[in-house]
Amino acid sequence: MRLLKLFALLISFSVAMYSCTKKKAGTPGKGGNASLMLYPQHHGVERNLTNMKVYIKYNTQVPPSNGVYDDSIACTKTDTMSVGTFSGLNNGAYYLYGYGYDTSIHGNVKGGIPYTITTQNSQTVLLPVSED
Repeated sequence: MRLLKLFALLISFSVAMYSCTKKKAGTPGKGGNASLMLYPQHHGVERNLTNMKVYIKYNTQVPPSNGVYDDSIACTKTDTMSVGTFSGLNNGAYYLYGYGYDTSIHGNVKGGIPYTITTQNSQTVLLPVSED
């Protein structure tokens, strides 16, 4: 009986320790002070893009094979440009992807790039997209 209580206590302690662990500082993802302002561009042009949505995958430099990203945001229009911002990120590797519509070609555009955050500040990223 005493051994059973000791085992139950050990299991409870292990569960408590596991559930209380915090994300290690510097691990790619949320928890930092960096911001990425993403400006999608089609052939180097930022205007004419509508309904743009940008996605982010943490801790990788390649697109996810299952198509599942860690976060996404709809771009907003500022002047004639679309911009999407991810805030509160740690340093590390990320994969960025955008999808939307280009009114100049009357077609969908998409594209992605790897990006590495090395400083905890606001950063501007040009996100190239091309015909779907």
